[in-house]
Amino acid sequence: MNGGDRTARIHRPACPVCGATGQVLYSGLADRLFGAPGEWTMKQCPTSGCGLLWLDPAPSADDLEAAYRTYYTHRPARDVSREPLHRVYAWFKEGYFANRFGYPVSGAAAVKRAVLGPALHLLPIAADNLDMRILFLRARPGGRLLDVGCGNGSTLVTMRQMGWQGEGVDADPAAVEATRSHGIEARVGTLESQHYADDSFDAVTMSHLIEHVADPVALVRECRRILRPGGHLAIATPNAGSIGHARFRERWRGLEPPRHLVVFTAGALRRVVESAGLRVERFHTSPRLAALIHRESMAPTRNGATGGPGFADHLWMSLAYARRMLDPWSGEELALVASR
Repeated sequence: MNGGDRTARIHRPACPVCGATGQVLYSGLADRLFGAPGEWTMKQCPTSGCGLLWLDPAPSADDLEAAYRTYYTHRPARDVSREPLHRVYAWFKEGYFANRFGYPVSGAAAVKRAVLGPALHLLPIAADNLDMRILFLRARPGGRLLDVGCGNGSTLVTMRQMGWQGEGVDADPAAVEATRSHGIEARVGTLESQHYADDSFDAVTMSHLIEHVADPVALVRECRRILRPGGHLAIATPNAGSIGHARFRERWRGLEPPRHLVVFTAGALRRVVESAGLRVERFHTSPRLAALIHRESMAPTRNGATGGPGFADHLWMSLAYARRMLDPWSGEELALVASR
């Protein structure tokens, strides 16, 4: 792309992770979710242990502007803390986080730790949702946390309740305003443009952010630079090796062209993280979004997927959880925690 030409797409024949020449996996892909114009080609890395998917050519600035124009609004999250069922569930949730990740509990601590928390272990979908809600980060009272791609700030609100001192960064000004509405510091722009000092954070989280980035290797290296020794990077991202991708192929919700510039396999994500000098501590997949994936992959367009998930969607999620028992890498999301 030359001379600031916003309309020229960027050819990327080489894998952004390992440099191998890609092979066409899908062509003629369209934005089925939000109807941004254009058709897209997705390539796959042939290297064993990588297998990354990526768009080639990559979208131009004009393409991305159109793609995000009708994207999620990042409105502030609804406050359900005073709803009766939420208050009851909060007791179970407190016990679960205390039992599994060492977070503190208020009153009736023994009951919450010994009874209510372990009860949620018997409900894999509930446990999955809670694990992913905090991205498997263990308690660190007063720890400084940065959420990259903070969206409406809901993750930071949760982590503040868990004792973290959180702040966010997001390229979308509306997202940053939504985060600030919770009284949480947030900045507009990319992570690299903020120029945080070395060793600034005890944890960096990226939930469904890394797939939107053209150079994930540089992003993870920047995360390592700003992490303190012993600090943790937590990532959640769509899994190209999921049962949903195997079933729906080019209609799979996780592809989301042109916003998802890269889509990771487990091998590719591990390779990026370890090449940045981080040590993988926890790595697995989650099927918790399987019902949503089924609903939006089956619909011809997002407008065709009205209402919430139906019976067939929930049946697919049950099958996805059963499949994970046989193949632990078949879930719809990759979830990784690494330490510096």
